[in-house]
Amino acid sequence: MYTNDSLSPILPIIHIAHRFEAIAQRYIFQPTGFSPMSMNILRLLRDNGPLIASDLIRMTATTKSNMSQRLSFLEKEHLVSRMPAKENGDKRKTMISLTTSGKKKIATLEERIKKAEISFEKKFTPKELADHKAFFEKLSIILDNGECELTKIFK
Repeated sequence: MYTNDSLSPILPIIHIAHRFEAIAQRYIFQPTGFSPMSMNILRLLRDNGPLIASDLIRMTATTKSNMSQRLSFLEKEHLVSRMPAKENGDKRKTMISLTTSGKKKIATLEERIKKAEISFEKKFTPKELADHKAFFEKLSIILDNGECELTKIFK
């Protein structure tokens, strides 16, 4: 259990996020052999259809080299396929699309997550869930604005 005498709301959030990440790794990602980033890529392709790598990089806020590694892994596992985009005659761009196996894999991963969500949700009242949702929506807005401030501070 995390205890802190500080009034900072950030440290408990970081601690809880770390615990959630460790639990998700242990029960969702490690058993399936996937990382959260790989799952996110599969989900984005399922939800948006075929995309070019630069779109995936932008949507996931990752680096080009990290995306390249993830896509190579997913392609090796036959979960995504690549084909020339033929967009504006630029043959360098490649469209990445989800394969049938990729669709099955994302469904399996999301089913594991859903089981975990149901387990956690049962432990909260509807009011607690609504308060939680409102808190994290506001926190997301604060973080969006705060990131701009931090960029200026640590430039």
